[in-house]
Amino acid sequence: MIKIVISTHGKLAQELVSSAEVVAGKQSNLYVIKKSDNDSLAQMQNKINNLLKNINDEDGTLILTDIIGGSPCNASTPACKSFNTEILSGVNLPMVLSAIFLSKNTKTVSDLAEKVLFDGQKSIINVKKMLLNKIK
Repeated sequence: MIKIVISTHGKLAQELVSSAEVVAGKQSNLYVIKKSDNDSLAQMQNKINNLLKNINDEDGTLILTDIIGGSPCNASTPACKSFNTEILSGVNLPMVLSAIFLSKNTKTVSDLAEKVLFDGQKSIINVKKMLLNKIK
């Protein structure tokens, strides 16, 4: 099964996992890496590499990060050279849920990344406009 790593600043990753598990139940393929105030880029890279060494298998790993250009994202990119990984930035709860549900039946990590990206983008909606358009 494809593994999912959520890497963010502070407690966001753990809170996303906690919220996702309220909906989807406890997950065995979901991992968290947080950047604390004192972590350097090299320390973040070590955290990511060590985790990937411990969990990696031929199915690959999808890494979800909070913001492009942030330390969690930047620290993840070198892992693409050594591991079967895909990285998506801008993680939100719909992306985490999509990754959880689709990871069980998606064959490749690149296919999973495409589907999760689509679901994440699709979930960002101006609700007021949507409701007003339905009323017309």
